[in-house]
Amino acid sequence: MEFSNLYYLFILLPVTMLFYFLMPDMKRKNIALLGISMLFYAMGQPLYLLMMIGVSYINYVLGLRIRPGKKWSIALPVIIDLAVLAVFKYLDFFLSMIGIVVEHGVLMSFYCWLIDGLNAIGFSLKYPTTVLPIGISFYIFSMISYLADVYTGKVKIEKNFHSVLLCWMMYPQLLMGPIVRYEQVQIELHQRKMYPRMIFEGFQRFTIGLAEKVLLADYCGLIITRLADLGSDTMLVGAWLSAIMFTFQLYFDFCGYSNMAIGLGMVFGFRYCENFDLPYTSKSITEFWRRWHMSLGTFFRDYVYIPLGGNRHGKIRQIVNMFAVWALTGLWHGASWNFVLWGVYNFVLLCIEKQIMPQLEELPGRLRNLLTMLAVLFGWVLFSHTDFAELGIVLKGMLGYNGFSAAGTGIVLMNALPLIVACVIGCTSLPRMVGQIFTGACGMYGKRRRSNAIDARKIVYIAVKVGFICLLLWLCVISMIGTTSTPSIYADF
Repeated sequence: MEFSNLYYLFILLPVTMLFYFLMPDMKRKNIALLGISMLFYAMGQPLYLLMMIGVSYINYVLGLRIRPGKKWSIALPVIIDLAVLAVFKYLDFFLSMIGIVVEHGVLMSFYCWLIDGLNAIGFSLKYPTTVLPIGISFYIFSMISYLADVYTGKVKIEKNFHSVLLCWMMYPQLLMGPIVRYEQVQIELHQRKMYPRMIFEGFQRFTIGLAEKVLLADYCGLIITRLADLGSDTMLVGAWLSAIMFTFQLYFDFCGYSNMAIGLGMVFGFRYCENFDLPYTSKSITEFWRRWHMSLGTFFRDYVYIPLGGNRHGKIRQIVNMFAVWALTGLWHGASWNFVLWGVYNFVLLCIEKQIMPQLEELPGRLRNLLTMLAVLFGWVLFSHTDFAELGIVLKGMLGYNGFSAAGTGIVLMNALPLIVACVIGCTSLPRMVGQIFTGACGMYGKRRRSNAIDARKIVYIAVKVGFICLLLWLCVISMIGTTSTPSIYADF
């Protein structure tokens, strides 16, 4: 179940809040939150819950035996984690590379066989739509980061299994991140305070993320579907419009989910790391990747790039290390060659940029941003098409070889203009600036922010904030009733 779901918003979330805050102490709150997280995961993939708990326990036990400086002590648990990820996410991809193709996939066939056996003895389970455990990449990477930090002495070994399991399985960040490291929440796992203001700001952050997903990303997806139905997504105008809408859809889908996860974490008393920092305002590819999916970027930097030597052994070694990072980054996103191509594409861009950066810095900032976004948009075209034949047709269409546009494309474009304007504004710092100006005008910075005294400006501030949240929530509910909400793109990663 995803957050952009009416059952979650009006049944599971209120029950979760009530159950959680009724717990009298932190230990019971943690147990409640762990139980809620398991239930949340089991509602989508019950059989995989047992597998996730089993892998977690193996990591916990082997983590207790890690000795700093002893490579053998960390090698085994990391190999097990990567093997689990490879089996579930890449087995069929690897088999196809050596010429073995299994209809519907090896694990899907096994999973269906297992369900048939369970149903035969009295269960009533449905066949899965996908064999991939939801959020397995985020889950495995969280465990690997814990093991690596224990090995380097960055964090102390956690001797309570429930604590590390809660860190890995906490449902706000379990499905689509951000990748939460144990060091970021180790103190809050055992002692945290939940202030009314923090809870309120958490709900506000959650609602903004929900609006980004439901009111922007999902409607961008509708435009893409409409263009495909018209057959215009392979022609000049339609192909560019579809690419632009996917650029917005991917950002608001993933950034929206990250905001929802961070907001829910605040409600429970946790401060998760930020995952996006206005990446579409970047003036270089390097800056873009510092702002996009930051938890993944820092993971590969700290646990792959730096251990491989980083830039400490000359330019050739640095280029090799960068190639390894970006090939793995592409493969992390999916078991398909287009993701590998996308990763290599970004590697090439970064290598070229490093050579011409002095010349690029002489250009006007807006021009640099435009060039960066054109490069990013082309990358998202590679990212969004797993079929190379289809990708070739789309790229030819963007160059005008397949015709100008299909009938009805102009109407779709005109109808999409307000959405495009809203998305462009949402990608900039303007909403943040407006919020800061309003907060400052209400005197909510400095001493007044920490004061418990109530005055007219504070009442106005609270009233406007509550009204804003209610308005966004109302618009989201209307849209979800209209069935525009679709599964998050990153749910498969």
